[in-house]
Parts: sequence; structure tokens; C-alpha cells
Amino acid sequence: PGRLFPPVTGGFEQGIGTFWGDDTCENRPVRVRFLWSRITESRARWEQAFSLDKGASWETNWYMDFTRV
Repeated sequence: PGRLFPPVTGGFEQGIGTFWGDDTCENRPVRVRFLWSRITESRARWEQAFSLDKGASWETNWYMDFTRV
């Protein structure tokens, strides 16, 4: 809709980055979580998950595996 996603908070612990924030999806409040994992010198995985119950459960709806060329 022409606006940037609200800022997220979080950080890296034991090699996994966990970042979360609050937004809306289809006019409903949703908590969003981004995970960075499987990080090596040449690879990484990024995942996005939504929670409709304030983080009690998560539904991963997108992931990307990155490979350095």
C-alpha cells in the first residue's frame, strides 16, 4: 500500500537471528517473525512466519535459501 513495514526488534543468539514485530494482515493484528539460520560463509536461510495469537503459535509462509556465487 505504499508504506514500509513497521520496524522489527530482535537479534542473533547462538547463530540464529530472530526478529519480530507487530503489523496487520487483511485488517487483523498479526505478529510477524523473521528467522535467519543455517548461516555459513556461503549460505543462509531466511524465514517469515505469522502468528494470530500473539506468538503462541506460528505459521511459516515464506522461506528463502541464499547461496553466494
